[in-house]
Amino acid sequence: MKSQQSKVIGLDNYRNHTYQGEEFTSVSKLALRLQQSIEISPLMQTFCEETAKIVPCDSVSFSEPVLDLSFTFGEKQIHHCKYQLNLEGEQLGEILCSRKTPFSIRETDLLERLLSLLIYPLRNALLYHKAIAQAHRDPLTQIGNRAAFDLCLEKQISAHERHHTEFSLMVIDIDHFKEVNDTYGHIAGDKVLKMVAQTIRKTLRRSDEVYRYGGEEFVVILSNTQQGGATFIAERIRKAIEELKVELNKTISVTASIGISASEKTEQVSQTLEFADKALYQAKESGRNQVVVCP
Repeated sequence: MKSQQSKVIGLDNYRNHTYQGEEFTSVSKLALRLQQSIEISPLMQTFCEETAKIVPCDSVSFSEPVLDLSFTFGEKQIHHCKYQLNLEGEQLGEILCSRKTPFSIRETDLLERLLSLLIYPLRNALLYHKAIAQAHRDPLTQIGNRAAFDLCLEKQISAHERHHTEFSLMVIDIDHFKEVNDTYGHIAGDKVLKMVAQTIRKTLRRSDEVYRYGGEEFVVILSNTQQGGATFIAERIRKAIEELKVELNKTISVTASIGISASEKTEQVSQTLEFADKALYQAKESGRNQVVVCP
C-alpha cells in the first residue's frame, strides 16, 4: 500500500533545530546555494537536486498554479510527501517528494526543515518573477508587449541558427483604427484593441504567442511553423476578427490586414520581421482585410 502525507510548511519548521556532522555540511551548502539565485527556475532546480541527495528521493517537484509554474527533478514514484509552502498566510506553492519506498519519520522531519530553508528565497524569486512578467505585459490588452516580443524573437532566431528550428511571424494591423478613435472616442478604441487581442489569442494554438507591438499593431510568433501553416492560421485569425462585433452605443465592425514571413523562405532570418512588415504594407495597399505572404 502506498504511503502519503500532506502538510503546510512555514518558518516554524526550522526554528530550534541543530544539525551535526555530514548533515550539517549538506544543509549549510543547500542554504548557501538557495541564497545565490533570484530566478525561479535555477532556484527550484538547485533545491530539487540537492534535497534528493540529502533525503534520498526518486523525484522532487514544485508547482505554483496561479503563475502556472512547475519544475520536476526525477521520476515520480508511488510513495510521496506533499507540502504546501506558506509565509505569513501567503501561499508560495507546493513541493512533492516521492520514491519507491516509504519515508521514515526522521526523513520527513528533515524534509520539512529543508523546505523551511526555501521559504524566503522562494518568496523573493516569485516576487521577481511577477515583476518581470508585469514589465513584459501590455497593461491594456494583458498580452505581451514589445519588450517581451523582442526577447521571444531573439530566442527563436537563436534556435533556428543552432538547431534549424523553423518559425513564422505575422504582423496584424487593425484596419482604419484611427477612424474608430475619431468617430467613437478612445474608450471605444481601447475596447476594440482588447477584443481583437483576445480574439487573436483564442484563435492561436497553445504553442503560439501574440504581442502588442504598438498602437493598433500586433505580432504573432508561430513556433515550428512553416509558411503554409502560418498562412492557414492567419486566414483563421482574419476571419475571426472580421466576425467580431464590438458592442458600445453602436455596433462596431472590425477587420485586419496581416503580413506573413517564414524563416524557411528568408536568407537572413534576422530580417523575418522586416519582411512580414513589408507583406503587411502590401496587404493594406491592396485593399486591406487580407493576408499577404512575403515572397
